[in-house]
Amino acid sequence: MANGARKGTSGARMRALSFIPAVVEISADEAGGVPGLEAVISYWTEGAFSAGEWFAEVSEVWGTAGFAVLRGEETLGFAVYGPPERLPRAGRFPVGAVSEDAALLAYLEGDARTARRLLVRVVRDLKLRGFGGVEAVSSDAGLRRHVPTRFLLESGWKPVRRGWRAGRAYTLTRADFGSTVEIGELARGLMGRMKLPVLKSPTPATLSSGAASNRALARSPR
Repeated sequence: MANGARKGTSGARMRALSFIPAVVEISADEAGGVPGLEAVISYWTEGAFSAGEWFAEVSEVWGTAGFAVLRGEETLGFAVYGPPERLPRAGRFPVGAVSEDAALLAYLEGDARTARRLLVRVVRDLKLRGFGGVEAVSSDAGLRRHVPTRFLLESGWKPVRRGWRAGRAYTLTRADFGSTVEIGELARGLMGRMKLPVLKSPTPATLSSGAASNRALARSPR
């Protein structure tokens, strides 16, 4: 795994190997221990699965469906993505269907630097698995449990279709993978917007309820 991360295994907690933030795959056994993840899975599956159940099923039939960024035992953020049919909430927004060659990014949790690091990891994983792109039902207003549209556009994604639901605007946004060179350029562009981390002593794992993190993503500089 990248950046010294260790993949979670049955009976073991996800851990970063140092206090430098590391990206690790979310396993079914450990999904329930990721702060905020249960609420996200419940939202996008419309209450049909717990986090552990969803990751167990999707990982078995589809493959990797999420990453977390850890610093020691502190969770800094996470990403959830998968096949659209396993995230049925996406069908309730009038932005059209996700493209057949794309996976669906459901959510990013964390500050702008963490979210961009997760985007790089998600894109790398999906490109290696043969997908042509990744799409998201993003919120133009930065609503909870959606990735803010502004953040994705500033990260190189393109708008596909826009629609309104309950007085709120949503956009189907997309990142095309293209060639390996283009993916490398996208990754370098994302990483170039990230400041080097300031190392601090570890604290108990805490994440915001989601709204604060989305506001931070929406305000991220160009």
